[in-house]
Amino acid sequence: MAATRTTAVQATAKRAGAARGLVAAAMVVALGLAAACAGGSDTTARGSGSTASNATASSTTSKRGSEGNEVVLLTYDAFALPDKAAAEFERRTGAKVKVVANGDTGAMLSGALLSAGSPDADVIFGIDNTIATQATSQPLLEDYTPKGASSVPAEVKLPGKLGGRLTPIDTGDVCINIDSAWFTQHGVAPPETLADLTDPRYKDLLVVESPVTSSPGVAFLLATVEASGEQGFADYWQKLKDNGVRVAPSWDQAYQQDYTVSGGDRPLVVSYASSPPAEVVYSEGKRTEPASSVMTASCVSQVEYAGVLAGAEHPVLARELVAFMLDTPWQAALPLSNFVYPVTDVPLPPEFRKWAPRPADPIRVDAEAVGRNRDKWIEQWRSVME
Repeated sequence: MAATRTTAVQATAKRAGAARGLVAAAMVVALGLAAACAGGSDTTARGSGSTASNATASSTTSKRGSEGNEVVLLTYDAFALPDKAAAEFERRTGAKVKVVANGDTGAMLSGALLSAGSPDADVIFGIDNTIATQATSQPLLEDYTPKGASSVPAEVKLPGKLGGRLTPIDTGDVCINIDSAWFTQHGVAPPETLADLTDPRYKDLLVVESPVTSSPGVAFLLATVEASGEQGFADYWQKLKDNGVRVAPSWDQAYQQDYTVSGGDRPLVVSYASSPPAEVVYSEGKRTEPASSVMTASCVSQVEYAGVLAGAEHPVLARELVAFMLDTPWQAALPLSNFVYPVTDVPLPPEFRKWAPRPADPIRVDAEAVGRNRDKWIEQWRSVME
């Protein structure tokens, strides 16, 4: 998320931009190109070279010196480099982090897959669990698991081969956001569950993003599959349709145009658990409390991963950067630089503790199941909604 954002809407828009692009990637796959957007055990790298963590100090210094003083991080446009953390990485290694942004997440991964084995970067960051399986469709990633991954909760790690190549770095829960003032003014209790959204009391109040064109839309679709089951989620969407749900093509339109907090006519929107603190942090002092609250029962966990690109020009520095992304300086900087939750046990800033506590029991999706069924589920959704 860009550190220069100046309004709450811009702040949250950046976070949504970080997640968008799933369908663009899927379309590339359909055209015959590889496409995509997503630790494990404490192991050594199994690919080209030795792990930096297991090398001796002298040999690591020697290898690092031969690699120059820069490591290239491929990511999406909305990513904001945590400057102080990057400076600490440079102090420790002598290498600067150069960020190369390539569109949204889908475009980033599509481009990386097309150059698999001969990358223009060393590390890729931003693949998430909704399309992580696409990252193994070509020899894109080196097998590498940093030692720090042993402290990461098991529920955010990917299974098998994926887990040996992609290291979890952060989570960003997609949730229904509620315009609290609107419900107070209208004397209506806000919904508390996904089932509530089909109640006539909430007719014409909800706007969601299309899973055909939006990653938050995909995440919310997955939440409904998990809640209603493969046999029941289409019926659930028919009930939402009958209750007047509006489908927007993007987060930008849903949040910035349709949501009542932004001047629209829908007081319920699919957004992020971190949207409320963003409203305050980037309000330029206009807000001391967020306008939005979060329906925690609707939250579905999105996990972002980093990996070492196979054939990287700077493999030692690449492994050191992935490992450093799990270290305290990087993890602690994530909430207010990118409005995501760290995966390690570092203190959250006051804004997150007060207005965006981690959902106690978010809906979690199985990356492999999503990889097998995502296109089918989207087509079922389209058959109901389009």
